[in-house]
Amino acid sequence: MTRMKKQFENQLFAVTGAASGIGAAAATLLKERGARVIALDLQEPDRQAADEFIAFDQGDFSSISELSQKIPSHINGLLNIAGAPPSARLNPATLLAINFYGLRTLTQRLRAHLAPGAAIVNMSSHAGHRWRENSDLIKHFLPATDLGGIKRLARRHEITIDGLGNRSAYPLSKQLVNFWTAASFPEFEKSGLRMNAVASAAVKTPILDDFLTSFGADSAARIRSLGVAPPEAIAKSLLFLVSEESAWIKGAIIPVDGGAGAHSIAKSLE
Repeated sequence: MTRMKKQFENQLFAVTGAASGIGAAAATLLKERGARVIALDLQEPDRQAADEFIAFDQGDFSSISELSQKIPSHINGLLNIAGAPPSARLNPATLLAINFYGLRTLTQRLRAHLAPGAAIVNMSSHAGHRWRENSDLIKHFLPATDLGGIKRLARRHEITIDGLGNRSAYPLSKQLVNFWTAASFPEFEKSGLRMNAVASAAVKTPILDDFLTSFGADSAARIRSLGVAPPEAIAKSLLFLVSEESAWIKGAIIPVDGGAGAHSIAKSLE
């Protein structure tokens, strides 16, 4: 009997945040579907989730530079899943550095390591859905390239660590991810690469409580009413976006939010 080829057999993927949550689920699913996986994280993942592990800190630009010198070439897909929640343990500039600037820097550093036709998918959030209306502020933040510059911008624009407003660090970080993903389409298309983002709502991960606390009681109530996704549900969407089946999806922000966006629209019509 002829063996059926697995979906990602003979392909190599790099997954950030692979030690827990959505990243661990995505890495495990990739392995199950035949891929070789390089896990990129602060902590080493379970062996079932990766073939190779490279430790790095997404909020540290020097760590990203070191990683880019260790990682192999001919990577077929990059899944940017690592990120930080809004928390009193972090200041706004650090959160922005991890969730956007580190993600962008890593992607740019690894472009030379990506195979022709490779796919990139960025982990975003429903919290960043106002990225178009907040584009004026976003454009002020895009040029920053180091932590000092990020700190100055965060102070100047009075970015807070809590809340869901356009000047709250977590929503702004995901707005930046969305804006950059869409705006970079011509550049990546010219290079033969494809990049999209997935915007999830609440997911059952170790950092869920940070979101419930930071976003406030009303948001926590909405989250509970809509339900909390298992990490695997989001991971399957990420895998679709790095597969051949999604080849014509480019520069898109895909909501995988259990209806959170639709719920907001419905409420606005009441």
